[in-house]
Amino acid sequence: MKTCIAYFSKTGNIKMAAEYLAQKIGAQLIPLVDKTNYKGFIGFMKGGYKASLSKSTDLGSALYEEISKYERIILATPVWAGKTTPTINAVLNNVDFKDKEVYVMTMQSDSDFGDADKREAFYKEIINKKGGKFVALYSLAGTSPGKPPREEEDIISQVDATVTIV
Repeated sequence: MKTCIAYFSKTGNIKMAAEYLAQKIGAQLIPLVDKTNYKGFIGFMKGGYKASLSKSTDLGSALYEEISKYERIILATPVWAGKTTPTINAVLNNVDFKDKEVYVMTMQSDSDFGDADKREAFYKEIINKKGGKFVALYSLAGTSPGKPPREEEDIISQVDATVTIV
């Protein structure tokens, strides 16, 4: 099955997880580049605010069309303010999920994965309404804002223990 991993990573944690998973399952990586400046305290606050309001950004129609070409789509994103990022909101709003299998892999600083059930319901509702098949949400533990990325071995261990895509 033709598979892609469309990922957004601010600190590098999700990027490491996406790259490892892509190699493991033979998926095409599609980096999502949000041109909004989320650096520093102001950027952190801006990102959290936009995420909490379910705002999205514009990534360009060519990117949405590219993602739509795949039969299986894995969206990989950090969790900001308990919600999905504006970058992934853009993908959810603009990609054609009809007849696609869709998985979501998130990473958050809360290692108890608070509100993961609400995020799963959110993704499932949007993807299924658009004719796709939401398959699973995989939650991974990241780092707190302002902290360096996790060690690669830790990311790999979490992906191996959590993500089951065949």
